[in-house]
Amino acid sequence: MEQTIPQTVSRESLGAKVGLFSTIGNVVLFVCKYLAGTLCGNVAVLAESFDNLMDSLNSLLVILGFHMSGRKEDYLHPYGHGRCEYVLGLIIAITIIFTGAAMLRESILWILYPPDRSFPAVVYGVSALSILVKYAMSLYTSHMNKQLDSSALKACEQNEAADIRMTLLTVGSACLYSLSGFSADGVVGIVISGLILKDGLKSFAEHFVLLLGEGVSGQQMAQIQAIFDCKKDMVTLKKVDLHDYGPESRIISLQVTVNPICSPVEVNTCMDSISEDIKALGLCPAFSLSMEQILV
Repeated sequence: MEQTIPQTVSRESLGAKVGLFSTIGNVVLFVCKYLAGTLCGNVAVLAESFDNLMDSLNSLLVILGFHMSGRKEDYLHPYGHGRCEYVLGLIIAITIIFTGAAMLRESILWILYPPDRSFPAVVYGVSALSILVKYAMSLYTSHMNKQLDSSALKACEQNEAADIRMTLLTVGSACLYSLSGFSADGVVGIVISGLILKDGLKSFAEHFVLLLGEGVSGQQMAQIQAIFDCKKDMVTLKKVDLHDYGPESRIISLQVTVNPICSPVEVNTCMDSISEDIKALGLCPAFSLSMEQILV
């Protein structure tokens, strides 16, 4: 028996909106930073511009990833392509790790070889624009992800947060230096890069586990068991398996034993009730529920 939760708006279209919004924002930042860095001869701003260019490619990957995961099942992939979304999240997590590693390297170089501290006004302006755009992108991604609950978009949020931290470090340290002559770039950069690496590694581990496959959590198992405890005179839960083929394709397989004194009508009524109760738990956005009845 199968139960599904209908969706009026597809994940593919919502994910594509997030990807398109992020792509436009990152392209705008790339153009602004590239022009500012070229005109002012500021290598740091030029480097940031190419980081935004890479972010725009990641945003295109978001569109592609949601498109791929939204494809219907076929002969070779009978359970659909939902895991493409997990692969996308893994790729974004890797880019976060590279961002943190690059920032750590730059921070160490700042300590060993202090750079030229001249910051034209246009650099401050572009940095402020970057923070505003990235913050808007982060808010929009977070808002849309409340509907999607996507691990890939969660990784995007972490990537945008990392970019905001980097830009805040650049602007904040420049202001501190201009006011006091004290440079804390390297030390603060190492701390922030450590936080970015922590987020990236955590996101990588989460998506790696999703790709490997995981069972139901202890809390979910307790909720399911509580449903069966209310009907223990008719059925007994023996085993629970979760098969994750993507955010919209999760199959919960329950193996139960049925009291032989119960009639087929009573058993079917009980199973229907259990199905509705498990559906009400909202264990995942959409799922199929199959039960294997073992007569004792």
